[in-house]
Amino acid sequence: MMTVEFVKAAVAAVERVGGDDEQAHSQEDDLHLAVLTAIAEGTCEDPQACAKEAIKTVALDFARWCA
Repeated sequence: MMTVEFVKAAVAAVERVGGDDEQAHSQEDDLHLAVLTAIAEGTCEDPQACAKEAIKTVALDFARWCA
């Protein structure tokens, strides 16, 4: 079950590696996919709260790029 506490911890983890743009971007993508998957599968305890927490990574300052 995806919990708000899990998402908050994952956002903090992305922030901790923010000096490594590639790692931070990868973790951000993984988190967003995990939250969306949990919502789609009905395994998210509070979809709105989890999404609200996960989207906070967008405000973190690290480079994002796609090849």
